[in-house]
Amino acid sequence: MSSLFANIVQRPLTQAEKAINSDPEIALSANDLNLHFALKSNDSALIHVVSQTGKFTLSLGVETSTEAFILNAPEESWRGFFDKQLRPPFQSFWGMLRILSPDKGVLISGDNEAFAKFCRVWRLVLDHLRDAVHGRPRIVASAASYEEGTEDDDIIGRYIWVDTAYGKTKIFCETAGSGPQHVLFLHTAGADARQFHTIMNDKIAQERCSMYAFDLPGHGRSYPGATQLPGSYRPNEDSYIDIIEKVLRKLTLHRPIVCGASMAGHICLAVAMRADEIGVGGVIPCEASDHVSALVDHYAVGTLLNESILNPERVCGLISPTAPAIYRQLTWWIYSSQATGIFPGDLKFYFNGWDGRDRARLIDTNKCPVYMLTGEYDYSCTVAASRATAEKIPGAVFEEMKGLGHFPMTEQPAVFLLYFLRALDFVQQSNVVPS
Repeated sequence: MSSLFANIVQRPLTQAEKAINSDPEIALSANDLNLHFALKSNDSALIHVVSQTGKFTLSLGVETSTEAFILNAPEESWRGFFDKQLRPPFQSFWGMLRILSPDKGVLISGDNEAFAKFCRVWRLVLDHLRDAVHGRPRIVASAASYEEGTEDDDIIGRYIWVDTAYGKTKIFCETAGSGPQHVLFLHTAGADARQFHTIMNDKIAQERCSMYAFDLPGHGRSYPGATQLPGSYRPNEDSYIDIIEKVLRKLTLHRPIVCGASMAGHICLAVAMRADEIGVGGVIPCEASDHVSALVDHYAVGTLLNESILNPERVCGLISPTAPAIYRQLTWWIYSSQATGIFPGDLKFYFNGWDGRDRARLIDTNKCPVYMLTGEYDYSCTVAASRATAEKIPGAVFEEMKGLGHFPMTEQPAVFLLYFLRALDFVQQSNVVPS
């Protein structure tokens, strides 16, 4: 039997089982569920997870014919997952699946649809197992407090009409702060501008900046375009840039600094390439590079299932494991509240639609300063990929954000704010954007 499962996991199985059966999140997700899945190491040892009408039991054993699906990984990879000092991509099985792939022995066997359908259940079970291995209690998000530093929110929202590639539509915009520097925030793929609320409510940021954020068509609180059918959304660089430019003009922003993460980080680089055309004064791309390829398309798994559960579960692993429970929950909630087909549509751009490999070197940082930021736990757009992109851009600066992942502005806003303000200083001190 595997030395890992027998010697590291066996002792805390009882503790994990007790915690799983008392977790309200799992109780709601299991909902009297009957399910059998397993974790498998490369020597055929398994941890069996069985739920009978919502009651969970955990045990060690070998493969049977009753598992709906099995999460397979070599012992070395499982050791990475259960290690106290996590390294990307071992903070989640989703990350292991994507980065290590079947070529390195990380794969799903059995019913892929069941794997996707019950993704919230197996993810929570694995989280409890890891906590039990290290003898630490699992913090429930509902027991934590969500604070933005003020009882009265300072963010003001309104709608503007914009003609887009998807037809005329009402775009929801938000603003906060009265500082001299205009800043436009762009949300990640499959999300909306609520990601920036804590930053926009920060008093220091408000004194320095007038901050704006908007939801892309069909995202969050924005209406879909007049010709945008459910599932038809497929952004590309030109359509994305067009929306940004029209929003900037509608809001009469003067040489704003544009900042966004993930898909929005990519488009920040495209904005820098077209700075004169759009009228921007600098960019702060987060979790961005000139290209990201997906070797394993696990985002295509279970696309006909419940997107409001599957989508946030697929991104959970990209969050830093050190992020407070309440912020992990809020990130999950934002991803759970989007319309059908929105996240897959954005991913088409993130993985396939964006390619700046032959153009990044053309960015003129004398006209548009570039300060790139990437979290150390981001296994999608890695620190190495972002740094390599920054090195192609003459005059660009790159900084790794310690303790943060793919969604820095929502994972730990106070930590991200320090990096953001440093980037803001750099752009303003370049004497391109007036302070």
